[in-house]
Amino acid sequence: MLFWIPVLARTRHRLGDVGRCLYLFLAAPLLDLPAVGVIAAGHSAGGLTMIVAMLPIGVLAAALTWEWVNREERLAADPVTAPTDGDTHAR
Repeated sequence: MLFWIPVLARTRHRLGDVGRCLYLFLAAPLLDLPAVGVIAAGHSAGGLTMIVAMLPIGVLAAALTWEWVNREERLAADPVTAPTDGDTHAR
């Protein structure tokens, strides 16, 4: 449960959009390394089970990245809420 707190919890420990994406994309291969060791030790069914169990991390990382990109696109397309580089005149 501690692994998911920075990603999903609505607390002061929650990471920003960039942090959540990096956290999950970097964690996914690191969590699969023990599974590779289990497969190398000859327990292929257990190792493959571990790898399949980690698939939600990659799916959630892709979904959070997609959500973040779409939110940035909406902000860039909306002239009312987009930053104006110090220009105070309406465009």
